Amino acid sequence: MTDCRAFIDVANERSEAQFTQQVDGKWSVAEVMQHLYLSARPVARLMAGPREVFDQWGNADRPSRHYEEIAAAYQKVLTFGNKAPASMSPRPEDMEVTKQGMIDRFSAIYASLVEASEGWSDNDLNTFLIPHPVLGMLTVREMLYFTSAHTQHHLRLLPKT
Repeated sequence: MTDCRAFIDVANERSEAQFTQQVDGKWSVAEVMQHLYLSARPVARLMAGPREVFDQWGNADRPSRHYEEIAAAYQKVLTFGNKAPASMSPRPEDMEVTKQGMIDRFSAIYASLVEASEGWSDNDLNTFLIPHPVLGMLTVREMLYFTSAHTQHHLRLLPKT
């Protein structure tokens, strides 16, 4: 949740206009926040749902990688020009919400991730797999690490106020 809190702090530092303004053709803070929300939502839903859903992807045949390894793997794939898929990109209708509404939605999905993860054993976090669009099959633990690394990545890219 510290990544989520840091992003919310950045959002709160900006006026409504700064929050929604694109700079140099890049996503606005609001659009990045929506992208992060869209990226975290399927993970939260999967983790909160029945474990049988994970059977379709099999079980890990290796130990979970550490946070640093997942963050490095993500940074590496970014060098190849990978962009967010359309399903993880903000749509105009997604943006028809107030800044506070966006922050509340973003905060709620990260809280859902934390809540859902509390019901998982270490063994299950390291055994069940989730497909990632560019990183391939990740253990649930690795997907949680990715969510954090992804948020940190976008925090670093935000224009300074």
